[in-house]
Amino acid sequence: MAENEKPQDTKKEKKSLGIVFTNESKASPQSYDLKGTVTTPDGTKYRVGAYKSSASGDGKLKKDQPYWWFHRVEKLEINTAGDAFDPTSLE
Repeated sequence: MAENEKPQDTKKEKKSLGIVFTNESKASPQSYDLKGTVTTPDGTKYRVGAYKSSASGDGKLKKDQPYWWFHRVEKLEINTAGDAFDPTSLE
């Protein structure tokens, strides 16, 4: 490499393992506060859903510290048309 040449950008592209987002427009109070789809390293996709809560202060978290508790972790089903089944559409 010549003295004034810069090395090629060797940054690794980060692989997306899914997206989880806060549900700002909940259809009902029972709808998940956090939902989305995640992919495991072997390529299996899962639909996840969680509710937001606040700590009591009796455990590891400080009183009123927010946390998410996951209520749904289900393998994502693909139908014959190739579209993903969205269980949240049933809520």
